[in-house]
Amino acid sequence: MMKVGILVTIVSGFGKKGFYHSQELGLAKSLARLNNQVIVYKCVPENEQEITLEIEENLVVKYIPVPTIGVHGFFKPCHLASDLNCIFVFSDTQIFLPIVYKFCKKNNIKFIPYIGIAHSFKNNLKGMIIDYIFRLTTLRIYRKNPVLAKTEAAKEELNLLGVSNCEVVPVGLDRDELYNNFKHEDREKLRKEFGFNKDDIIILFIARLKPEKRPLDMIEIMNKIKDIKPFKLLVVGEGYLRSKMDAKIREYFLEDRIKIIERVKYQDIWKVHLISDYFVNLRYDEIFGMAVMEAVYYQSSVVAISAPGPYTILNNMKGHKLCVNDDEVIKALCGSYPDENILELDSNEIINKFSWDICAKKIMDLASIDRV
Repeated sequence: MMKVGILVTIVSGFGKKGFYHSQELGLAKSLARLNNQVIVYKCVPENEQEITLEIEENLVVKYIPVPTIGVHGFFKPCHLASDLNCIFVFSDTQIFLPIVYKFCKKNNIKFIPYIGIAHSFKNNLKGMIIDYIFRLTTLRIYRKNPVLAKTEAAKEELNLLGVSNCEVVPVGLDRDELYNNFKHEDREKLRKEFGFNKDDIIILFIARLKPEKRPLDMIEIMNKIKDIKPFKLLVVGEGYLRSKMDAKIREYFLEDRIKIIERVKYQDIWKVHLISDYFVNLRYDEIFGMAVMEAVYYQSSVVAISAPGPYTILNNMKGHKLCVNDDEVIKALCGSYPDENILELDSNEIINKFSWDICAKKIMDLASIDRV
């Protein structure tokens, strides 16, 4: 038995308890079932309480309040068990990781970074400063160690930054969190529960209402397609663009076509996927897209901008569309709907191809190699 740590210093909506698919918890379960003792260290905002939860045998999650700079959590290594065999870090451009790395070197703990992106999302002075600090600090760690990337695009970016020992291991779905009996549910009844009719053609858009997710562009798309098919749009998300969305909905007289729900608990997220015909993702720099995978699993047809994550998930799937721009999104939505059998095949493929068991086994392989 190994003692494995999983560290998430990213302090944002990533894996927010109760509302998002938890990547770190899905991986932790797979590691625990390989007969390892697993401790997840999840950083949360400084004003929250420290909580320790025992999820199952050999699996504990610690929610640890930390100071932050943006989404960068200042995690103190004193929280880590010094007898860990290895620590797997959802790392990206996190700037405080050298402190953790130093602790790992001192205690002979294998340090395994997992990277979805190696640059700041913010295209401004703040983003430039974060990128500069990242290259002076955390990037140097990546250049010295084996690292895992979520997508081929992330691997290529790391290679260009001088990281040579890099392997792609895609994100997985946590089967325990999926609702496996969805095919036997009454879809018409669920539609009524959410205020829709049996014959509505429903597009689902799940995203924080912020510019990078492009919710205002989704309203523009709805305005362009409203006279082609009787589409209805269900938006699940909250954010500071909500008032602008409401104004644009009124401007285009779409009040009877669009419904916005701020939050759906993760245990009920299957319901909004099941009632929907389409799932749309418009983000141009989507790192992965857990909701995209969930939509495929629940057999909704995904129409997505071909960002690194959606491309990794949907490439070669026949029931879904990758688009280069919004015009192609409109064309995909207004075209013929894929056959139910095709969507079912894609659903089965998503489970087989994107599994945390694959990532867990790779961690075990790396942990057994020479330590830091």
